[in-house]
Order: sequence, then C-alpha cells, then structure tokens
Amino acid sequence: MQWTRDGFGLGSDRDLIGFPRYSMTGSDDEGDFSLQIVNVQLEDDALFQCQVGASEGAKGIRSRDAVITVSLPPEPPKIVQGDNLKTTAGMTVELTCESHSGKPPAELTWLDGDGNPVSSSSTQSSTQLLSDGKRANAMLKWTFQASREHNGKTFICRSENPALSKPQKSLIKIEVKYPPDVKLTVNSTNIGEFDDVRFTCEASANPADIVYKWYKNNEVVVGDYSTTFEIRKISRNYNKAEISCEVSNSVGTTKATHTLDVHFGPAFKSAPEKVLSADIGSEVKLNCDVDGNPKPKVVWLFNSSPKVLSTERELIIPEMTYEKSGKYICRAAVEGFPEIWTSTLVFIKGPPRVKSSPFQFGVEGETVKLECVVHFIPPARNITWFRNTQNVKSDINRGIEIIEEEFPSQSLLRSTLVIHKSRKEHFGAYNCSVSNEFGNNYLIITLSKQKSFPMLIIVAAIIGGVVAVVSVTIIVILCMKRKSNSDDCDYGHDMKKEAVVSNTTSSSIGKLHSHHSVMDTGSSGADSDLKVEIRTASSLSEHGQCWDDLNDMSSERNLTANDIAQVVENIYNYTSEPIFQTNKETQNNNGFIPYVDLSREYLSGHTSSSQLGQQGTLQHASIVMTSNRDSYIDPHYGTLSIDPRYRNSNYSAYSRAASNGSPVTSASALVSAGVYSANQRYITSPSSGTLATHV
Repeated sequence: MQWTRDGFGLGSDRDLIGFPRYSMTGSDDEGDFSLQIVNVQLEDDALFQCQVGASEGAKGIRSRDAVITVSLPPEPPKIVQGDNLKTTAGMTVELTCESHSGKPPAELTWLDGDGNPVSSSSTQSSTQLLSDGKRANAMLKWTFQASREHNGKTFICRSENPALSKPQKSLIKIEVKYPPDVKLTVNSTNIGEFDDVRFTCEASANPADIVYKWYKNNEVVVGDYSTTFEIRKISRNYNKAEISCEVSNSVGTTKATHTLDVHFGPAFKSAPEKVLSADIGSEVKLNCDVDGNPKPKVVWLFNSSPKVLSTERELIIPEMTYEKSGKYICRAAVEGFPEIWTSTLVFIKGPPRVKSSPFQFGVEGETVKLECVVHFIPPARNITWFRNTQNVKSDINRGIEIIEEEFPSQSLLRSTLVIHKSRKEHFGAYNCSVSNEFGNNYLIITLSKQKSFPMLIIVAAIIGGVVAVVSVTIIVILCMKRKSNSDDCDYGHDMKKEAVVSNTTSSSIGKLHSHHSVMDTGSSGADSDLKVEIRTASSLSEHGQCWDDLNDMSSERNLTANDIAQVVENIYNYTSEPIFQTNKETQNNNGFIPYVDLSREYLSGHTSSSQLGQQGTLQHASIVMTSNRDSYIDPHYGTLSIDPRYRNSNYSAYSRAASNGSPVTSASALVSAGVYSANQRYITSPSSGTLATHV
C-alpha cells in the first residue's frame, strides 16, 4: 500500500521517509492508510492517488485522483510609474500596475480619484506563468487623456487573491499642468442703452501664473490686464459686439467671449428723403430704414388718416396718382422706448407755383425788399423780375440787388429783390416769373408806400395828451359837482344827484358813439374832423335842486375814465389807409416779417415733423403779411387767423388791379371791392367797437 504524487510513489512505510511533512495515519488492523500533509507548500499542489499492490489471488487496485490546490498570495501590487506623475492636460497617460508570484494570478483593478473602478474599455490585463508552472505574474494597464479634473487626484491599483484576507493596494498621485479654464460673466442679463456694464473674468490654471487680456471684436483693449472690464454708459454701438477675456500661462491660452445684447430705442439709420417727386403712373418706393433692439415695429400712414398702409420697412406705391400725392409718415416703435417718426412729401411733377403776398410795403427813402417764394417739382431754372416789361437785374450802381435762397427739403426757392434808398418811381407793380421743364408761372407783386415810424410817434403822443386832458377834466367836474351838492342836500340827496349824473353822462357817451360813425369816402385821413359832445352834470341841473326820482338809475352806468379812454382808443385805431407799425429793426425788411415756414402756404394741410397733429393755427410773434387780406392779428395773442375762402379768390383780383396800372393800396378801394371791411384793416382786436368820426 502506497500513495503517489503526480504518479510518483511516496513509499509504503507509514512514516514516508524522505517526506517529513507527509505521513499515513490509522492502523493496519483497521485498514486506514490516510495521507496527512502538514505545513502545506506549493509543491503539494498535485494529484494524489492511493494504490494497493497485487497479491496472490488478487489484482492490484488504485483510487481515483485526489487534487490538492494550493493558493499562493501574490506579492504586493506595484505601479510602474511610481508614486507621483506629472503630466500636461491633453497628453495621453498610461499607468501600469503589476503583481508577481501569485497563485492564482492576482486580480488587478484601477480606481479613479473618486474611488470608482475605471471602465474596462480603457484597461488592458495580462498574466505571465513562472517557470515552476504554478505561479504567475499579473499586469493591468490603464490608458487615459489627462485633463484639469485629474490634477491632484490619487489613483489606486487594487490586488485581490483567494489567499489574501483583504485586498492589497498601491497609490499614485497625478499632477496635471493645464491652460487656464476661463469663465466670463456680466453683471446684468438685461442691458439697456446708457447702462454701466461690468465683465468679470474668472480663471483657474496650473501653473497659476496667468496673464489677462481683454478684446472688443477681436481688437485688444490696450492697458487693461485686470480680472474686470467695465463699460460706462454703454451705447447702442456696442450691440452685437463681442467682448472677450483671454487668459494665458506657460501651458497655453484660453479665451471666453460674450456677445452683447444692448436694448435701445428706434433710430433712423439714414436720413429719409423729405421731398420726393414722381411722374403720373410711375412706381414709387419709400424706405424707412430704422434701427432698434428689439427689432422696431414699423407702420406707414398717409396724411392724417389713421389707416395703416403697411408694416414693412419699404412702402411701394404701384401707380402714382394725384390722389396719392401728399405726406407719407413712417412710425417706428420699440417697447419701452419713445416712438419716432419721419415723413416724406411725395409730389407730382409739374410747373412751379408762386406763393408770395401780392401786396408788399416799404418806406420811401429806406431799403425796400420784395420777396417771391416759388414751390417747384422739379427744380425751377431761375426766377426773373420784371418792371414795366423790363427785366430787373442786380445793379450796384442803381442800388438794386437780387438774392436767391434755395430750401431743398421743402422744394422752395426764394428770390428777394432789394432796393436801396428807394424813390417814388420804385413803387408800383413788379412781375415775378419762374419756369421749369413742365411750364411757367408768375405773380404780380405791388409795392406800396408805408407810413413812416415818426408819424406813429406823433399820433401816439397826441392821443396820450387827449386822454390825459379829458381824464383830468372829468375828475375836476365830478369833484366840483359833489362839493356843490353837499351844501344844499343831505346824504340821501347826494345819492340821488349822483344817480342823475350817471344817467346823464351815460346817455352822453351813447350820443358820442352814435354821432361818430364811419364815413369812408376814399380821401386821406388828414382832413378828418372829430366832433365830440360831452354834456356835464351841471348843465342838467340848472336850478341846483336835489332829484328825488331814482327809478331809472339801474339801467344806466357811471361815466368813468375808462369810458373816455375806450373812445380815444377807437379813434386811434381808425384810419383811412393801412398803417403798419415799424421801428428801426423792421424798416429795412419792407414792413413785413419773412416767412418762417416757407412751405406753410403751399402745404396748408400738413404739419412739420415736429408738430404732427397740430392743424389750423399758426403762431407768430410778429406781424406777417399774407396774400389774404381778409384776416386780422390780435396783438395780445399774436395769432394769424385766415379765412380759407379767400386763399385763392383774392389773388386774381389783386393781380388784375396791379396789371392795369392802378394798384389797390387805399383802404377805401379795398372796402369797396369787398376784399375786407373797415374793422379788418388795422392791427387790433375786431371787437374794439364803432368809431366816432366825421369826414
């Protein structure tokens, strides 16, 4: 009886001489020959078999193989790259972990910096059997690309084996150099025009020795190397601009960019055409090139109509007609900002139009100016002046000067005929003629004499004296009458007398007004005679007795200085010829103020871009002469009120009168012609009252 190890007999003695760790236990009587192995070694890892030799009459037998597997713990794992590794972001890193002489071979695993096993797709394992055929070496490679997240992390190689009570580990610390990691922030997500904007650049890098640079639209901002960049009162020009922060270290450079979104109100990119001329039937395109953020909403309107023609930036008029000519208005709006608008006047091409006053005035001996304003589409060739069929040209020797001014935005041309040191023969009718490729036009302008400034001073002085004398006289009479009454009557009688005086003097004022009615015969006001009858209270009470009847007192009013002043004022306001106030500043401009808005007469239905919606009333700070004589100017309000019914009808009457050589200059002639009435010929309020005169 014996045991074999891998087919080699160990011996038949129970002590198994030569194998001190082996022995057969039991007894022969019991037939127990169990094999005992102490202090198991790697060599004990084999196939064992119990064999019984043959005897007389019996064959030898053998048992089934008994397999003894011996596990051997491997050596501690080892990382080939060592305990520390320095690398650069973006580089490929290969870490190798080995464990030797293990049986079975060690099971190796890589753990990342967070203690999690890495993916098997990034690892590669292998084993190598040793010469004894029992033990083996194990190896595990981990390949990855270094990044800033790996910097400062510790990686672990773990080894496991059945012979180990707990896993064995090996560590390696990684230092990764990487370029700056940049984060660009702005202090506000909703930026409006004129806001202060601050950018902050945060960066982390290894090594930490970094340099900052700021860029606007890829152009470096010189001198700014801090972590912040500030724009004071940002303008709309920064909208869509790119602000970049560039950070550099020894490893590399990183740039972060922010695109600005600046909110601002609408504004026109280019100045739209103010005036546009078109042919009948032609196509007209109007552009409203407006900018804003958010994108502006655009509407097109025509004249004063609220109807929206289009919401596109380009308005197309397919076929131009007279009905479609006028003012086209483009309105643009951005939420949260004021609305803006602009307008274009579209005209049909045609002959020029003359728009000036047919009656103009000047002072003999002073510098006189005649003004001729022309509206043209297309532009007029020139303006020509005629006097008695003779062409009037600039002549310094004769003191004649012609000044032309053009106003393209209103399609207006103004020609001013200046006569220095005017004489009697300079007054009369002048012809202002103009033409363009579509035709010609003209206007007869009558230059009339204007009363000089000293005459007004004399009249004012006389009126002032009359008012003073009359006022003093009335006061003296009243005082004397009151004293006389106090001697004869008591307080009640005095009240009755004052009532009688009031009744009598009021009726006298009524007579004064009724007696001086207007009788215009066309003659000069120089020979006018004013007759005023003022009855005193003393003439009505001849016997000096007290009046007891006061029943009629309620219907009458006292005579005051204001009543007399009103009568005198009416006398001052009346004259048989037009008087225009002048002074040292206005004598040289022909007694009228030049047009402030030269297109006012032509475009009576439209307003300027700064006065949209204000119609009908034109404010003037001074007297403006117009071709419409049926108007008055209240000096207290400075408002020119024009009756539109006479805008065109008066022109022909004036032109005919001037062309016949008899210009209508006197007030009486204009009254007789029905052009304006007597109370409309002078510069005053029309409610001044009737005048007391006698011619």
